[in-house]
Amino acid sequence: MKEQYHIIWELILVIASVFIFRSVWLLLDTNFGNTFLIPFLLIGILFSIPPLYILNRHLEYKKKK
Repeated sequence: MKEQYHIIWELILVIASVFIFRSVWLLLDTNFGNTFLIPFLLIGILFSIPPLYILNRHLEYKKKK
């Protein structure tokens, strides 16, 4: 995998972690309640699955070489 491609997937993973962090923050914050908890958590999880899969596949490919 090219380095630029690898960096893009890592960037997507960082953005997804922001959504997950934000949903946990909303869970702990009593002022906002749970209004946006489920959507932010689902967005974070959905955006984190493809980068994790691709980056792990890339690491397995590197080990085989």
